Amino acid sequence: MRERKRVVAAVALAFAIAALALAAGLLARGGGGGGGEETPPPAEPVAATASFEPPAVLFGDTLGAWVDVLVDRTAIDPDRVSVTWDPAPWTSVRPPRRVQESAGATAHVRTAFLLRCLARACVPARDTEQVELAPAQVAYPAPGGAAGRLEVRWPVLVVHSRLTGLDASRRDALSAPWRADLLTPPAVSYRVAPGLAIALLGTAGALLTALAALLAYRARPRRERAPEPEPEPAPPLPPLELALALLSGPASADGSEERRRALELVAEASERLGEEELAGAARALAWSADAPPRDEARALAARLRSRLERGDGARA
Repeated sequence: MRERKRVVAAVALAFAIAALALAAGLLARGGGGGGGEETPPPAEPVAATASFEPPAVLFGDTLGAWVDVLVDRTAIDPDRVSVTWDPAPWTSVRPPRRVQESAGATAHVRTAFLLRCLARACVPARDTEQVELAPAQVAYPAPGGAAGRLEVRWPVLVVHSRLTGLDASRRDALSAPWRADLLTPPAVSYRVAPGLAIALLGTAGALLTALAALLAYRARPRRERAPEPEPEPAPPLPPLELALALLSGPASADGSEERRRALELVAEASERLGEEELAGAARALAWSADAPPRDEARALAARLRSRLERGDGARA
């Protein structure tokens, strides 16, 4: 077990030294800003290298990959240099980032990739596995108008398994075989933006509340209005009042008999009041052979009503 650890440490140290040497060479050839000594253009109009950082990773770690392109500005426009790469089965955590710097006649174009692979294809079959990824493609306009293309190969990537050969009896919280990188989690993503979701849920809640209030309002018990009381019947008129009303009102088509009975009541009331003349005239008209004339009956009724209104006697 200790021997295996020493081998892994030696491999990692070798890759680290190679990466430092490559970085020093790039800085000597095309790095720096605009204030240093001018860098001579490369022998070829376009030169490119590819590197990983770190060169050895654990399964599930985030991997940085760089393609560094040196461009002779006197022959090729560096703005038209593009780098494409399909890192399958690895996937990009974010879109590639391009950085361009110039020093004299040389331009340094760096394209950075940030990758992660959690698929079954990236699980090491052994404790350590060497992986070769597809080369990157550098496209540029060659002198004379032709399209130039440069293939850049990647160094071998070393992937370690997160399962170690520790004895199960010696495993604890600090030496468990499972390890994870929690420093670079993927960015949070939403199917629906939080602000839009809050607005939609708030609107739906308000509509449901209004609907519940409407249903409760319509389902509440209603008080039935009490029926209006029927008007009390008018007290019946005395017979004499009915008789006077009949004689004073318009004549009906066949009302001679009612007129005779009304004149008889007028005659009786006149006798009680001591109006013998009025009583005699009313009785004679009531028992006349012909139908009592309406005008004479109305006149008798008016005389009796006038007598009653003076208050000389009580009505029958």
